[in-house]
Amino acid sequence: MAQIRVLSADDISKVLSVTDAVAAVEDAYRQKAGGEGTAWPMVYEQFEPGVSDMDIRSGELSASGLFGLKLTAWFSRNPSRGLPEIYGTTLLCDDTTGAPLGLLNASAITGLRTGAAAALGVKWLARKDARNLMVAGAGHMSTFVVAATLAACESIERVEVWDPRKEEAPESRVELMREQVAQILSQAGVERSYQIVAVASGEEAARKADAIITVTPATEPIIQAEWVKPGTHISAVGADMEGKQELSSKLVSSARLYVDDRAQSIASGELEVPVSQGAITADDIVAELGEVIAGKAVGRTSDEQVTVFDTSGIAVQDLAASRMAYDRAVERGLGTTVEF
Repeated sequence: MAQIRVLSADDISKVLSVTDAVAAVEDAYRQKAGGEGTAWPMVYEQFEPGVSDMDIRSGELSASGLFGLKLTAWFSRNPSRGLPEIYGTTLLCDDTTGAPLGLLNASAITGLRTGAAAALGVKWLARKDARNLMVAGAGHMSTFVVAATLAACESIERVEVWDPRKEEAPESRVELMREQVAQILSQAGVERSYQIVAVASGEEAARKADAIITVTPATEPIIQAEWVKPGTHISAVGADMEGKQELSSKLVSSARLYVDDRAQSIASGELEVPVSQGAITADDIVAELGEVIAGKAVGRTSDEQVTVFDTSGIAVQDLAASRMAYDRAVERGLGTTVEF
């Protein structure tokens, strides 16, 4: 008989902050680079194209003693039913016995771990004096990207937010983002000064930016090579399925390339389209970010290089953050335990 602990979004919010997520994802990348973390192939299925789909990301973190998976389901008609568009569930299992340990609300963790991944790209690959951050995308996930980057990268002082769908991020949306970012940072005990502003021109923002993070579902490039100045770093977050592309192939082919997982990046990440077009090959990938973090590969080697980090999202990110939340919930007696 096994006992499984079920953690709600409210339970998780009490034990996991944005700085915790950054530390957890950084450790997950390090474990992966050391052969103690594995991302297994993603499973993806469309129920009704453009209307509903699901994906399963799974893997193992042997140093953390677990394997598991995250299942994310998107049903676009749910709001008319009074339900969320997206449901996410993470299952943690003991890697010695196979026993289920925890069932967690993945939605509560996905935002934090996604923001953490993008922020780690900036931390490890941007110039040390990077001050201006451009964020392309003004959706829910952008809030976590901004908060995590401000938490992880002290040099960033100004964030310019651009919504490619509207040619400008609505001020009302950015005002809400300011409030949410402040709340996330406060919960983590982060006190610092910064600006978050809405901008009308993506090209103008990109030309000024020291770092760029793209967080959109784009299927055609929204950032062009000509917009990006020497020395810029780009964390590409949005391309997580075949056919998605946020950066022009010309930009990708001219940059120093890093990924969270080589195979997934080429199969369904930002590099998938440039590879299919023949603009780059797998050999153009310098390293996985975890290899840089672990000291096994070199990151930026000059202030003139343009670097790109393709983070399409891998299970070890979710497992590391979920393990941290699970362990702390056990210590505090949070959640509901079920005989399984």
